[in-house]
Amino acid sequence: MNKTSFFVSGLAVIVLAGCSTITTGTTQPFAVKTAQLEGAKCELVDSKNTRWVVSDTPATVEITKGDGPLTVTCSKTGYKTAKVIVEEGFAGMTAGNILIGGGIGIIVDAASGAAQEYPDEVLVWMEPNTWKSSSEKEAWFAAKAEYESQQKQKTEQQSRDLNAQGSYN
Repeated sequence: MNKTSFFVSGLAVIVLAGCSTITTGTTQPFAVKTAQLEGAKCELVDSKNTRWVVSDTPATVEITKGDGPLTVTCSKTGYKTAKVIVEEGFAGMTAGNILIGGGIGIIVDAASGAAQEYPDEVLVWMEPNTWKSSSEKEAWFAAKAEYESQQKQKTEQQSRDLNAQGSYN
């Protein structure tokens, strides 16, 4: 191998070592929405007690990845305060480290937080303090139950997909 080839190969390994860190970074946009409601104030707090504030939903904030569960607490006059815990998942680009960068890239991504990512958005359901009618209350709870059912099915499908990818049968 000549010096140029050796240099280019070495440079490629260094550049690709932290795939997620380089390609997706250590922060991400995160949309905060409140179901059937606008104008709520939400506070986001990660496990390191870093805080972000959304003063008027819906809105998007830039948050730091890799800092554990994110607690989203929303409030608005006339509504009960609502809290949602958002877990991080495995960032797909990190898998490229196994194929290209090897162990160094995984270590870089894990240390920087780039190995993890939050979903793109959270939808917070805020229950009114009082209902205009029983039909409004029933419709709200039915819509919330339908949303939660869809989210559960989506999570179960993602889990099945991940298990299928990990199986070599």
